[in-house]
Parts: sequence; C-alpha cells; structure tokens
Amino acid sequence: MFDRSAHVYDLLYGGMKGYAAEAEDVAALVLARNPAARTLLDVACGTGEHLSSLAADFDEVAGVDVEPGMLAVARAKLPGIRLETADMRTFDLGRTFDAVVCLFSSVGYMASTDELDAAIGRMAAHLAPGGVVIVDGWIRPDAWHPGVNVHALSATGEGVAAARVARTRRDGARTTLDFRYQVATAEGFEAFDETHVMTLFTDGAYRAAFDRAGLAPDAVEGPMGPDRDRYVAVRD
Repeated sequence: MFDRSAHVYDLLYGGMKGYAAEAEDVAALVLARNPAARTLLDVACGTGEHLSSLAADFDEVAGVDVEPGMLAVARAKLPGIRLETADMRTFDLGRTFDAVVCLFSSVGYMASTDELDAAIGRMAAHLAPGGVVIVDGWIRPDAWHPGVNVHALSATGEGVAAARVARTRRDGARTTLDFRYQVATAEGFEAFDETHVMTLFTDGAYRAAFDRAGLAPDAVEGPMGPDRDRYVAVRD
C-alpha cells in the first residue's frame, strides 16, 4: 500500500485534507452521542495526523495501522501514544475504548464482504458500552466515474518537492488506483510506483456488516463529499 510513499504522504495530502477540521467533526460526532467519552482508537491511523488533533479532545488516544512505514512517521510526531502495527481484520488490543474510528475510506481496502465483516467486527469488539464507532466508506458504487480517470497532486515543503499522478479504473466492485511518484530533494530525484486496490461496497454491505457486529449505523455525509458515506453507530 503506502510502503513506498510514507515519507511524502503528509506533504502530498496535507494540502488536500483539513485534518484539524476533520478531527473536530469526529470529536463532535462522538461527544454528541457519548459526552463522557475519554478514550479513542484510530484504526488505520496512517501517519497520525487525525490523532495529532484528536489528542486535544480525549484523555487517551491510540492507533493501529498495517503499514510500518506510516507508523514510523506517526511515532515521530506522537511520542508516548500507543501505536501498534496491526491488521484491521484481526487486531486485538486486549481492551476497549469509548470511541473507535476508521477514517479516510481506509475500510475500502477490504477485499470482500467477509473481510468487511471481520473489520467492523473487530472495531465493535473494541467498543466500551456506550462507545461510538465512526467508519468512512469508500466511494459509493453509483458515484464512481466510468472509464479510466486521471488525477494529480503536488506539493513542496521543507526541502522536498513531490508529485503523484494517478490512473484509476473499475472492474465490477474492484477499483484499481495506480500511482506514480516523483520526489525531488537537494540530494537528487526519486521515482516509484504503487498500486492500491479498493472495493466499492454498497450501502447494504456496510449496514449488514454493522448489523452482524450488533450495531445499527446512521449514514451521514463524510468529509470527502457526497460520494462517500460516513457510518456512525453506538454500542448498547
């Protein structure tokens, strides 16, 4: 996944996403449903940008991610915060939290409804009574633009310039995102590719996964716009 690009991830996505504002929205959703919430787990926490802001709203935050390179970046900016290398389908931290979140469509990396069920099930298993779970879905199947789509991101900062060009396509419920990167520093140039495969789950598939985990979600518009739903549920 982001094994090659972790070192430029924040540079490229920082200008596209408002992490602080997104974290504020997440905290508001959690606290509106559980005003006593004090602990939060970020599943697929990446480089820890959401956690950096969420740490101001909760007494304790923690994160898990499957990609060690992303966690290395997170650990450098979040000393003292528990960050574990773990797969969202199987993780077990041996405790519960007042809130569990999985943001920026990370759940779309699940390859099947069985894997989606497993991931939502593990998140539910880490919820304390009254705990709130927030999951940002990948693009809705009916919102995917047909054909092959192209896109570019670029940014410069702290002696690094990076660009990412993408070609994305769909085959049934599977979407393939081919990324090509160019990175420039004073020492020279770096070029590499990544391929990301994500699944276009239906609203019914998300709701069924929550139901099997004993949760009843509400769907609200997520931070990436109307093409991606955000699911919010509370454990009894």
